[in-house]
Amino acid sequence: MAKFLILSRGTGEAYKQLSPQEMQKVIQKYMAWTDDMRKAGRLLHADKLRADGRVVRGANGKMTVTDGPFAESKEILGGFWIVEATSYEQIQRDLANHPHLAAGSLEVREIDDMSARG
Repeated sequence: MAKFLILSRGTGEAYKQLSPQEMQKVIQKYMAWTDDMRKAGRLLHADKLRADGRVVRGANGKMTVTDGPFAESKEILGGFWIVEATSYEQIQRDLANHPHLAAGSLEVREIDDMSARG
């Protein structure tokens, strides 16, 4: 089976007005979707990303590091899942009920396994 990276993208606007109880319900939906993938034996890894980080750039042989990305950015990466699937079509079916679709978009990329090359 191929491996796929699923990235959650969004602005965060959909969650700003939620009460703590409503937010807990949203979190439970994410956990349930992730658990379903785990129970199917197809979840390899998943995590939420922190809002703070660093941006590393290289130019003219020099590296620069700046704070960011910031939660104020237009679009943020909120988390990721690495799952196994037979095809993009199977992933699309899996994502049909993903809770993040109510708040943003999901980017899906097949992982090109470089470990077998040498």
